[in-house]
Amino acid sequence: MRCNWQLHGTQFILEEGERSTFFSEIAERLKPNGLLASSDLASEVESSEYAVLLHGWMKMMSAADISPEALERIRRAYANDVGVLPPAKVASIIESGGFELPVQFFQAGLIHAWLSKRSAGISAP
Repeated sequence: MRCNWQLHGTQFILEEGERSTFFSEIAERLKPNGLLASSDLASEVESSEYAVLLHGWMKMMSAADISPEALERIRRAYANDVGVLPPAKVASIIESGGFELPVQFFQAGLIHAWLSKRSAGISAP
């Protein structure tokens, strides 16, 4: 079934090539000029901004009555099991997967979201 839009996130796909393939598979299923809205956890993890955002993120989750042990597991998972990449890198991966000009339209803490259109050069399956 071909559709007009898709909404996805890829931060749990750690290998960049696999992420690009994921977006390529979505592009193949979208109608020409179909839209993709994609959100991912994204940040420059070596930056001081990431430290501030991660601290704020953890504070918000602790307000949700998450135990300190669970928060530490989440912090470790973000470092080891979640592909937190710089926003520009995520946009580049989306583009390499067959989408035109990914435009960031949303950010809340570490969550960033992009809107992009299926590239005209993608052939139908």
